[in-house]
Amino acid sequence: MTADRREMSLRQKLAIVEEPPPWGLPSATLALLALFLCLTVVGPALASIVLGSANPSPALLMLSWTLGMILCSAFVLVSRRSSPASWKALRLRRGKQPLALAMLFGVAIGLTLDLLIGLLGGRFLPMPTIFGLPEAGAEMIILGALLAVLVQPIAETLVFQALLLPALRSRLGAWAGVIITSALMTLLHLLVFVAALPDAYQLLWHGIVLPAALAFAFCLLRVLADSSLAVILGRMGAGMIFLLTALTLGS
Repeated sequence: MTADRREMSLRQKLAIVEEPPPWGLPSATLALLALFLCLTVVGPALASIVLGSANPSPALLMLSWTLGMILCSAFVLVSRRSSPASWKALRLRRGKQPLALAMLFGVAIGLTLDLLIGLLGGRFLPMPTIFGLPEAGAEMIILGALLAVLVQPIAETLVFQALLLPALRSRLGAWAGVIITSALMTLLHLLVFVAALPDAYQLLWHGIVLPAALAFAFCLLRVLADSSLAVILGRMGAGMIFLLTALTLGS
């Protein structure tokens, strides 16, 4: 079976649908809703308490998104940990590709998207999640690094590639699952991150093309590697590039 898989084309590998996960679409959708609420309601409320202000500054936005993603990650992990089958189905282990290669894939995706979006959009900008980083102090840089390199990769991978993608692929088909998962992640980025900074980012390039390409690339990595851990590491690699870009823009 292993030899047969090595002989398959990329298209054939992507067409293979894994076994249906122990959760259904309602559970996966609930995790997506939890992420949205944590980013738009719970996170901002906690951040305003911590900072003592509800003014939508870059510091408040980054802190609210960091707290929201931590809470959502905890919700997903705790809810799946109660069932050994569900925990195993998250695929939080090494898959069919070396983990170092997954991180290099993420670095390549980050570099490519930074370059293409900057050139096509006519302006190089930091990712919307770390908008205020170029002019920030040390504390904000640490917070931005935590968000871009650790918290966001874990939270978004758990919701989209670990929960939603296998549920949608098993229900709707191999490619339909990838496309719909990518569309949902794009919609979340548009409604949360770009919507918070409407005057700074272009709707087409930063609100649609950037998150869609990012989501599609890492959905493919999840399918090919058969590992959510590989996606997390890939997202971390991309996050390091986005962080370095933001810091370079401020230098």
